[in-house]
This record gives sequence, structure tokens and C-alpha cells, in this order.
Amino acid sequence: MKPIIYVALSQGVLHELEFASYLPQLQALGDVQIWDGIGNASQRAISDACANAQVLITGWGVPFLSQLDSWTHDNSPLRLVMHSAGTVKQLVPVASITRGLQVSRANDSLATSVAEFTVGAIIMARRNAFATANRYRQGLPILPITSQRELKGSTVGIIGASAIGRRVMQLLQPFGVQILLADPYATPAIANAHGATLTDLDTLLRGSDIVSLHAPVTEQTIGMLGAAQFAAMQDGVLFVNTARARLIDSDALLSELQTGRINAVIDVTEPHEPLPVDSAFFQLENCVVLPHMAAVTRDARLRQSQIVVDEITRFFAHQPLHYAVDAEGWDVMA
Repeated sequence: MKPIIYVALSQGVLHELEFASYLPQLQALGDVQIWDGIGNASQRAISDACANAQVLITGWGVPFLSQLDSWTHDNSPLRLVMHSAGTVKQLVPVASITRGLQVSRANDSLATSVAEFTVGAIIMARRNAFATANRYRQGLPILPITSQRELKGSTVGIIGASAIGRRVMQLLQPFGVQILLADPYATPAIANAHGATLTDLDTLLRGSDIVSLHAPVTEQTIGMLGAAQFAAMQDGVLFVNTARARLIDSDALLSELQTGRINAVIDVTEPHEPLPVDSAFFQLENCVVLPHMAAVTRDARLRQSQIVVDEITRFFAHQPLHYAVDAEGWDVMA
């Protein structure tokens, strides 16, 4: 009998990933069974998959796999959880990985997309293109030339040498910028490899023209940027958050923005996403709020599907997984 590959993705996610185009490759590897119910896969379907499938494909909307709390090689045929999206921290019990369950994810695809978006947003925001477009639409005078700056010659502070943070630093290389990196887990060698200078957070905040946040969500990073940190930023700084809103004190950011002293591009918001239309953030010309779109491209979705197929192919060929998640780096992983 062919091994069972269970696809626990909703019809909406399957459509977005254009997964039908990749099914023939999976069907050559095993008996592909797909959740065909309404909405997200039910707990019963997930439990049955954990009890019968060798590979479980997960994605957005799949609940925490509590069924794997007691997973072992002896009590389950499941050997690989292949996550078609990013973080697996809210999906897989880390103890199951410690006991030998293989877990992989398509985070690399999302990181590539977010990094490109971040650099593009920085360039446009430094030129004040968003505010200028809005003024132009309303027939208002455009902003003074003194508010329009190039990226070249700027000092860019990167908070977090994550998969996205590293890609952003790589993409910035041709622009002639100075890069400061703050990450307690990064080494000078990592910083040097990405053209950056390793420093502490306070020095980065005080010395950067642009501050871009790329830290993972951990107990230590939640709320890491508050009133004191925003106040430490120099006048005219551009703050960009394409990571998670839980990393900052949103009220503190709003208060600092309302002074007009700093500028921001935020793609993530808390406690509401999307923000209500009457949010004070929308009233600010020096703040661009976007609907969590940094990783949302057709290209990213197709890469996600291809990563899923490629990793499962490696798994059945007994080859090392390219995007395996291990327990060792769990605490600092996004």
C-alpha cells in the first residue's frame, strides 16, 4: 500500500496555493487524501490523519496539533508534518520534534517576499511617495523637497537577524547604506557576512535613519519597543514593521507619531487586524498602514507549494530536508 499523505488545508488555502497543479507530483509519492469539508479541517480529520498518515500537510487555519503531545515512533505512523506556511510554534508540540518527528515549513518563501516588500516600502517611504500620492489625489500641494530622501547614504538599523532580517540586509547591499544590526543571538561574523555592524539596540535606535523590525515573537521580544525606544529614535527617522505588532507598544508608537517627529510604515497591527476605519493611525500623514500584505504574492504562494512537494520528495527519498525545524533553535525561532 502507498503511504498516506493527508492534506489538511481548507479549500480557500488550496486555491490560493494553486495546489491542484502540484498534486500529480504528490500522487506519484503516495495516496493523497485531501480534506474536502467546509472551512478548516476538523479535529476529527486531523486526529485520523495523525493516526493513519505518514505525512501531514498543514497550513493557515490548522489548529494546534495536541494529538502529537505524546507522539512516538511506536504509537503513530506519522513521520513528517509539512507546514505550507511560516511559523510552526502554534502548530506542533516541540516535544514531538525532540522525540524524532520531522517537521518542515515553507517559511523561506514568505521571508523572500517580505524582504523584497520591506526594501521597497523603505524606498517609497523615504521619498514620501505615499503621502505625496494622497496629496496629489486631493489636489493639495506636494511635500517640500527637504522631506524627500534617497536610500543611498542612509544608516539602516535592522532589529533581528532572522530569515527576513538577513534577506533585507542582503538586498540593501547595492544601495550604499550603512547597516547596524541588533540581535543578542547574532555574532560579529554573522553581521560581517551581511555587511552590517553588530551593536546594541539603544545604539541602533539613536544612530539610524531607518529602523526595520525583524525579530521573532518570543517571551523576550514581546513589547520590546515602547515609549522609551521610540523616544530614543532621532528626528525624521523612518520606522518599518513587517514583523509582528506584538513586538511593539502600539499606543506608544501612536503617541510618538502624533508629535510628527518620526515616520512609520506598519504592515501589522494589534489588537485589531485589520484596524477599524476610524483608527487614529489612519489620520496621520506620517504613517502608512498596510493590511498585512508583505508576504502576499502569487509568486510566494507558488514557491510555498513547490517547497511542500520538494520536501516531501526528499523525505520519501530518505534525503535531508532543506527546511527542517529542530528543537535546538525553537525558543528564538520565528
